[in-house]
Order: sequence, then C-alpha cells, then structure tokens
Amino acid sequence: MTVREDNSEEIQLNVDQINDKVLLRQFILNQWIQEESNKKYRYFVETLRGENRIYLERPGRLNKGCDFVIYIENHVIWNNGNDKPPAHSLIFDDLLIKKQFLSCQEWQLLLMGIESIYDCYSYLNAYVHCENLPIYGESYELILNLLRWLFIEQDVTYWSGQGRGMLYNGILKI
Repeated sequence: MTVREDNSEEIQLNVDQINDKVLLRQFILNQWIQEESNKKYRYFVETLRGENRIYLERPGRLNKGCDFVIYIENHVIWNNGNDKPPAHSLIFDDLLIKKQFLSCQEWQLLLMGIESIYDCYSYLNAYVHCENLPIYGESYELILNLLRWLFIEQDVTYWSGQGRGMLYNGILKI
C-alpha cells in the first residue's frame, strides 16, 4: 500500500503546455473551482520512469481553500505504509550531495535544468541539461518534477509575494 485508499476522486492533470507562472496558477485554481465542496481530490500530475507518480491531494491540511499536499508514490513512506509528503529538505539534502560530487561545470548544468523548471518550462525541456550528468542521490527526473510542483505550491500559497522565488533563491545559496 502506498497511495492511501480512501474516497478521493482521482484526476489526471497535465500542465506541460503552460510556461507562464500566472497562467499556471490560474489553470490550477480554475481546476479547483470546479471541485465539489466536502469532497477529497487526488490529482496525478507526473508519472516517473519507474511508474511511480507524483500526485497532489486536496484539500490540504493547513488552509482548506487553496492548499494541497504533494506526494511521491512509493518514495517517502509513513509507518502505516502510506505515502508521506516529501519535505523541502529532501531537495536541499539531495542537491548538497550532488554539489559535492559534480564538477563545477556539471553543477552549472543542473542549475540550468532547475532554472528551466523555475521558468515554467516542461520537465523534458529542463532534463536536456541533466540527462548526461552522473547520478548521485535522487534521480534528476524526480528532483526536477518535484521542484516543478513545489514551485507551483509556492506560487499558489504566496501569490502576492515571492512565490517560487523563495525556494529558488534557497537553492541558489547551496
């Protein structure tokens, strides 16, 4: 068991064609406007090579309006066997490992891939910077796709402020 079995409505959601953070936030919020009240939703947003998925659950635990929780199927698991949401530390800890082992040039290529995700380009557009890099820690596929949704989460939560910039600036300080 990984994806919690409950009565959530499951929906496939693809944002690959949206490369503007305002349009992306509007698309996400318009999707949520269509939700029925007092109902749980699970949005499958990315499928990774190993067939595990990144998915969102709504409503989130904090502010029940525009909040969602990000999960990676079969990756971080609670003691009961259900998926556990990854913390930002998963990204930061992994990037610290990568920076330690990658050459300066390789690190710059990874940062270019992250910048592409930050700039709302698709995973495939970002991955071209990383596809030939040696793998240390998590896969580049997982990191880039997870960052995409962490950036989106920041845009929705802090839409009148820095949004994705807070997380991105933290990455640049590594």
